Amino acid sequence: MEFLQNPLFVGGILPMIFFGMMDFSFRLYAKEIPFQNVFFYTSLGGCITMFILNFSLFGASFDQLQQFIELFSQQAIFAGILLGIIWTISISSMGFAYEKLNANAAQIVPIASSSGLLGALLGIFFLDEKISLLIFSLSSLCIIIGIIILSQAENNNSSVTISLKKSLLPILIGGFIPFFGFGALNILFKIFGELNAGILGIIMACTGMIISFLIQKIRKQKFIHKPILMNSGIFWALAVASLGYGFYPLLGNASTMLPIVGASPLISLFFVKIFLKENVNWNFVMLGAIIIICSLGALNYWG
Repeated sequence: MEFLQNPLFVGGILPMIFFGMMDFSFRLYAKEIPFQNVFFYTSLGGCITMFILNFSLFGASFDQLQQFIELFSQQAIFAGILLGIIWTISISSMGFAYEKLNANAAQIVPIASSSGLLGALLGIFFLDEKISLLIFSLSSLCIIIGIIILSQAENNNSSVTISLKKSLLPILIGGFIPFFGFGALNILFKIFGELNAGILGIIMACTGMIISFLIQKIRKQKFIHKPILMNSGIFWALAVASLGYGFYPLLGNASTMLPIVGASPLISLFFVKIFLKENVNWNFVMLGAIIIICSLGALNYWG
């Protein structure tokens, strides 16, 4: 099927869907369960799924187990640990903002989701990807506006006015840390992509489990066993694997793929409406979706 060889579909649309599903799953539990517990099972589910993907999508074979083990080179281990640390910091900051700072998704999701645009911009400057900077800037601005509109689609019924200090802290921790973290993570993932995205994913997930275990020890909280949380890791692994496959071997450009990935709040919002039965303003959803889709179309057609 030709679309499975299209980097914009494999490395853009599929990760957008899977990251949206992961965001919904993570949000579902992060306010009820300590974020390190959620992240531990996310990492565990991701590790298991990545291992399976290595023997399917990325062509590893049990008959060539020695060759598979050799893929865990010193360079791959270093890259995977580095990516794992950045990933852990980014996603844990969102979990901490949800759990301890009562962050509203409408506050932090637009900022964190804009990390795809940061990664795309880094791709233009550091990977010498050819794209019109003017079209990219205009499209990015429209995409951000669309994401902000989407974030406002979840009606907030609370009449409590939050102080400026209390509203800024969750935005800084849950929004801007993931913005820079995920932006750097995406571009580094492309740089290290030839090392095998599946191997990098396994090492990233193992790094996440270790760090979440250390956070658990530091916080001295009772560990909550909830294996269903692994579904967040499954979605994450599918997103990372498809993104990695779009980068290599399909050789997609970060400047065109990552803005598509950044539209994942659209998917998350649909799941919020369907499964959480929350009051969602569909006028905002449609307006935000139209702006994002038109902006992505303009970026990929004229960029």
